[in-house]
Amino acid sequence: MEGTTICENPFPGPMARLRIPTRAEVVVVGGGCMGASTAFHLARRGVDVVLVERGHIGSGATGHSGAIIRQHYETRLGIGLTRRSLLFFRRFKEETGHSCDFHETGFLSGTRAPDVPAFDALLRLLTSEGVRAERLSPDGAQQLEPQLAVSDYVALVHDPEAGYADPAVTAVGFAKAAESLGGTIRQDVDVRGLVVRGGQIAGVRLGDGGQIKTSNVVLAAGTWTRMLARAVGVRLPIHFVRGEVAILRRPVGFGRPPRIHFDFYGNTYSRPEGEKDVLVGYMDARPHRIVQQPVLREQSVSTSTIRDLTRRLARRFPSMTRAQPRGGWAGLYDVSPDSYPILDAVGPRGLFVEVGFSGHGFKLSPEVGRLMAEFVASGRRPEGLSELGAGRFREGREIKPAAPLPPRRGSRLP
Repeated sequence: MEGTTICENPFPGPMARLRIPTRAEVVVVGGGCMGASTAFHLARRGVDVVLVERGHIGSGATGHSGAIIRQHYETRLGIGLTRRSLLFFRRFKEETGHSCDFHETGFLSGTRAPDVPAFDALLRLLTSEGVRAERLSPDGAQQLEPQLAVSDYVALVHDPEAGYADPAVTAVGFAKAAESLGGTIRQDVDVRGLVVRGGQIAGVRLGDGGQIKTSNVVLAAGTWTRMLARAVGVRLPIHFVRGEVAILRRPVGFGRPPRIHFDFYGNTYSRPEGEKDVLVGYMDARPHRIVQQPVLREQSVSTSTIRDLTRRLARRFPSMTRAQPRGGWAGLYDVSPDSYPILDAVGPRGLFVEVGFSGHGFKLSPEVGRLMAEFVASGRRPEGLSELGAGRFREGREIKPAAPLPPRRGSRLP
């Protein structure tokens, strides 16, 4: 037992006592979808990888995710990452041996008359990148979605391939697949800091005084990443934004589950939640929701917030005025200045960060995990990550929408 830390870890079975390895080629810190995907892709490459999670797999931001998988992005970079991730979600069982509980629902979003030029520009961008997006008239959209109020829309976009998955099931699927390929998964492990010697990562310090020796660390710890990186001299331009969602029971007679819908004018996104409910949340990153600490003291949602979300959703789906509230939750987004992630090697040699996903991490996790695994294993930055370096903000290379819709808007989170 000498030199080995012991933890209580329920991953393979309740209360199983498992050893934490004292050495690894790569340590991934964070057991959400992003960290688990990275661990899986590293293990797939034959890398000796250990993933450590302070709670249980999927218990952080992943567990609060709306888990929408859509291709409706306003840059070629975003569309490309989500398209490749969507393909992976569709064959998740074949790739990992486990389910992600993916549901293909389709995606709808509309535009008002003043924004039609921007709408058409975005539609051209999407189709040029291979997205099966189609332009619908309001009448055509109502044939697909009879409950949708379209009187203020002059056109809508429909993406039939969009959908959602179960975020916790997805994270566990990635983690179990990594384990089956030789990776090590450990839960309930508190990481207190990183060990650096001579400008090189040398290990990970654990909360019980133990250590995992390694020359490579991937920080994929969500809101905790900023703090862990800062302790070794790396300052990341990340702030935290509180996000809130409500679960509403659809009224009797609503009909089939609705598609994913983005209402840019009502500031809501929504999707079906199972066969009877709808999940609805706010789209923007309003400054008054900024939180200073990396963890929320209160994760419940107030009655007034649920009422507000219900009212907003009912403007687009009028029958939802009769919806029965079923609860909700709050979580934190780790947000970057341009709402795109920082995926880079930073600070000491061997330190990599995956942070700043701004609410988009779940849907990007398959492709980002693959690219970051290639980066860590080879030491060479893949072309797909070339625009996502940490230095882009100080160098004036922030990612800007090629076809923003609406043309003047703030940050969008889901």
